[in-house]
Amino acid sequence: MSRSVRRPLLFPTLAVTLAAWQPVAAQEAKQLDTVIVTGTRNTERTVSSSLQPIDVITPQQLQQTGATQLSAALARLVPSLNFPQPTTISGAEVVRPVTLRGLSPDQVLVLVDGKRQHAGAFLNLGGAIGRGSNPVDLNAIPMSAIERVEVLRDGQSARYGSDAIGGVVNVILKKAGQGGEVTARFGGYDAGDGLQRQLAADAGFRLGDKGSVHVAIDTQDNDGTNRAGVDQTRGPTFGRRVYRLGDPAVRSTKLSLVGQYAFSKAAEVYLEALYRRDRAETASLYRQAGASNNARAIYPEGYLPVSVPIVNDTSLTAGVRGTLDDGWHYDLSASHGSNEYDQRAHDINADYYRAFGTTPFFIQGPDYKATQQVVNLDIGREVSPGWLPNPVSVSFGVEYLRQAYAVRPGDAVSQYGPNGGITADLRGRWQRHDTSAYLDLETNLTDRFAVSLAARHENYSDFGGTTSGSLAGRFDVTPRVAIRGSVGTGFRAPTLVQQHYADISSQLQDLGQGQVIVQSGTFPVDARAASLLGAEALKPETSRSATLGFVLNPLDAWHVSVDAYWIKIHNRINLSSNIPVNTPTVNAYLAANGVDATYQSIRYFTNAVNTRTRGLDLVSQYAFAFANGDRLNTTLGWAYNDNRVSRVKANPPILDALGVAVQRVERRERLGILADTNPRTKLDLGLDYMHGRWAGHANVQRYGRYKVYSNSGPALDQTFSHRWTLDLSADYTLDRWTFTAGANTVFDAKPGRVKYANSTNGNFLYSLFSPLSWNGRYYYASATYRWD
Repeated sequence: MSRSVRRPLLFPTLAVTLAAWQPVAAQEAKQLDTVIVTGTRNTERTVSSSLQPIDVITPQQLQQTGATQLSAALARLVPSLNFPQPTTISGAEVVRPVTLRGLSPDQVLVLVDGKRQHAGAFLNLGGAIGRGSNPVDLNAIPMSAIERVEVLRDGQSARYGSDAIGGVVNVILKKAGQGGEVTARFGGYDAGDGLQRQLAADAGFRLGDKGSVHVAIDTQDNDGTNRAGVDQTRGPTFGRRVYRLGDPAVRSTKLSLVGQYAFSKAAEVYLEALYRRDRAETASLYRQAGASNNARAIYPEGYLPVSVPIVNDTSLTAGVRGTLDDGWHYDLSASHGSNEYDQRAHDINADYYRAFGTTPFFIQGPDYKATQQVVNLDIGREVSPGWLPNPVSVSFGVEYLRQAYAVRPGDAVSQYGPNGGITADLRGRWQRHDTSAYLDLETNLTDRFAVSLAARHENYSDFGGTTSGSLAGRFDVTPRVAIRGSVGTGFRAPTLVQQHYADISSQLQDLGQGQVIVQSGTFPVDARAASLLGAEALKPETSRSATLGFVLNPLDAWHVSVDAYWIKIHNRINLSSNIPVNTPTVNAYLAANGVDATYQSIRYFTNAVNTRTRGLDLVSQYAFAFANGDRLNTTLGWAYNDNRVSRVKANPPILDALGVAVQRVERRERLGILADTNPRTKLDLGLDYMHGRWAGHANVQRYGRYKVYSNSGPALDQTFSHRWTLDLSADYTLDRWTFTAGANTVFDAKPGRVKYANSTNGNFLYSLFSPLSWNGRYYYASATYRWD
């Protein structure tokens, strides 16, 4: 459903109590008539006539949220999309995930101008939402480069292939050959930290009368935040704040370039390039004085390591497209994408120090790199069979996909001893390829009944072939009432990162005795240690889904959509439980088979569960004008989501034989991360009031309750109640200038506090699973200059 105004929903009852207003039907109609390109290959399909629920977000809406990251802005505008903000989770605070309809971040397909984006090299290993995923990093796209964002809330594997089980986010980049803007922005938190400095600009240039180039840049220099509690550990740190829990400090540069040149109607060449480099500083877990990973001779009271990851992301697409004389249109493109996550840290290796009497204080850790190449050929046109009343949009195409993943260990110090990271025997480079073909048909069987049918066959070199299909329809009961629905199958291929990622690091884990810090190994399924403990080759996830919805236009300027959905996923890919290997039985078994386990637990990926998701999305929009020329846009969005694990496979026999007292999937994940730890409901309420040169914006959000489960049992489970937030901002426009001032989380809302037993000795005040930021009230101001 398009968002024709800034943020989701409406209070029509409030509207009629205001004096001298009249509906702004013309503006509403203009927005709803936006031609969409996601979920359809019909070149005339609009938001108002869409067969599936879709949100269209404008750059003005993104800016008015006050967010500096695309994911955070979308979370304020799309009710069923969430942006968890974990901290001290092995890098997840640097490469942050988004979730759609409560599913995993890697079950959302990300496109840029309809082209598949590459997944990240980073794997989220921590105990938070998105655990075990390596999704596309949406925040690599500069917001200044965005023309609009289309969020399709329906499974689309039959059109786009793997990953589209939960939906599709398609980012459309600016292409205009003229105009532009420059924005300077400054903000910070009420607590006095987290200063954010941003400079963003974009501009278009003509290439004669047949082409254009549009460039954009976004630079940020953000300080970190800290919302840690006071340490209650007996010893030298008692009563001190020794952790750093909050947003990382980040220096970021993002660039984009989009160009096209039309030699003729039949041949237009185009080029799109994106580049992002982030340098972050984020604290790890505190090393207590007596911990095995601390050297007391150096740090008699313990110390706090600081990770300094470098993230490089590059995307390049080139192609030619056009329309031939007989009406056929085509698009031939080739894309290359890469994402590199380079782990570095201000840290020591205590084992190295004990062995050699010295240690560096800056360690180069492992480097992970994922690459992807895609070649696409899409062909289509409208044909008019004599036996159908309306033309049929026929599209078909082929795609070649090649993916590669490389793991490179760090320096010798990073690999040394039980407290070291991955070693040379886990290094490697892996690749695979996939060929696919699709067919997409869409037509109006009558003036009121539209249908679409899509089918796609994939053949992966590492696990074989799969076929997906979908059927969607829409029936306009009256000009103001329509029914729409869809059914389909889908799949998600295990990523190369999930198949081959390796890591040994300190983790905060709940192993049945509350929160403890351990050295944990994450191993590929084909690694010796993993296979000895029951790991098996990964299979693709498969899904079945259905949606049923209503589209209503009670008044010309009032648009409402209600969509219910059901998704069932088989062979869902997730991390196994942390399997203890420091027991005498397990350790002896591994040693007898040539594995020296210097860590306390290991885990690997598994297809261990089936899940069921159902929910409801409601979006309502209304816009009206007052007699004096003022305008008010009101929007409302509400999402309900219920996830459940419907089946868990039995433990591998070897775990039972060794007497390992863990289930294949831990309690916290089975009942929580894959189910009840996502907020059951989310509400967005937005108001935008325009008066002459002034504009005011208000957005209210309500996150429903959620429950966090403990591996120690029900006694440490905790249910967190709902939270309300309010964001306010005001704009003043003077000629080409717009000045903005605002505050997010005006009433300083924070998540509910965790039980002390779950707080790691008082250091973690809030839950890592909270959908609400820990940071509290945020102020900002910006100035924008625009030209035509």
